[in-house]
Amino acid sequence: MNVLQFPRMVISSHEGWDTVERLRPPMDQVFLRLVLPLSLLPPLMILIAARGVGAEVFPHVGFANWLIAATIFFVAEHFSVPILANSIRLASIAKGGSNNLHDAYAVAAIAPVPLWLSSIAVLSGSVWVTVVVGVLAMGASAMLIRHGVDRLLGVEEDVEASEVAVQVISFGVLTWLALIGVALACLLLL
Repeated sequence: MNVLQFPRMVISSHEGWDTVERLRPPMDQVFLRLVLPLSLLPPLMILIAARGVGAEVFPHVGFANWLIAATIFFVAEHFSVPILANSIRLASIAKGGSNNLHDAYAVAAIAPVPLWLSSIAVLSGSVWVTVVVGVLAMGASAMLIRHGVDRLLGVEEDVEASEVAVQVISFGVLTWLALIGVALACLLLL
């Protein structure tokens, strides 16, 4: 799968999704080639923030706390992808779509790509830029879920595919906020 296809995947149920459907990469390859490398970005940005904007916002937090937060965030990311996959699968079944966990995992692995990439906004040094980019990334993730559910899980009715996307992205946003909360708790409570 070509990373350059991701912007088109956000706005289409065919661009890029057809390739995923045709290739049907095994879950372990999706994990090793997509989830693992991109999920390294947020923990890395947490560590970079320790010396930049994070040090300004949390001046009394030591680097060890930042390291613990980054590690826990990384581990939690890897729990969230299979949980999101199951959530996508269950929502798809409820709307008459496929119950294929493999396809649900593909959508769950692709959907957080904008969120993982949005962590790079930390390099701007601005809390507001980071927040705005994060909100835009959540919208892009929602659209990836919507189009992925349509294409890979066969929920083709626009309203039903959108309902699945809203259910799953609501769960995903709560999960992402929980991940951020875990990282903040590590910074503030340890």
